[in-house]
Amino acid sequence: MTLKTEAFRHPGAAAHPRVLATVVREPRELRVEIPSGCNAGTVLRDLMMHHGFCGATGRICSGSARALQYHVVIKAAQGERPYIYGTPNMENDEVALLHGAVTIGKDRAGSVALHCHGAFVGGDGRLHGGHVILDRLEVGCEPLVLRLCAFAHGGFTQYVDEETRYTLFGPTVEDAA
Repeated sequence: MTLKTEAFRHPGAAAHPRVLATVVREPRELRVEIPSGCNAGTVLRDLMMHHGFCGATGRICSGSARALQYHVVIKAAQGERPYIYGTPNMENDEVALLHGAVTIGKDRAGSVALHCHGAFVGGDGRLHGGHVILDRLEVGCEPLVLRLCAFAHGGFTQYVDEETRYTLFGPTVEDAA
């Protein structure tokens, strides 16, 4: 199978530097296990609020979901962005989660924001993946296990990227000690 590659330009001026970074003090390494039947987004938001974390980054290590919503990127039919997230895909059968990259930060209003790109084996036995909506992920018969690096100060805040016009996470400078 050969795929045709198409060039595209984002609508805004290129942002330099493209990689932004900040240093955070004393991050905490966490192993989080979300029990069967729980909503992943609710548990992660509660974790952040209860322990006073500003954000976290990490990965889904294992588990299953009995309900899951995800989006994949599609070519835009109109508008200024060349690609957009397509309509939601729903999985309502037990699926095995293989991996997920998770970022937890703050939205522009200061509330907890969740972001995840993940891969899983669907009820059809095929590999699926995309932008997983953690607020729509109900843990299946296998607990959802995550490894997180959580921050009490600093972390990530959403902003609208001028180049891509997408809402992205950018590093937040931590509060003065």
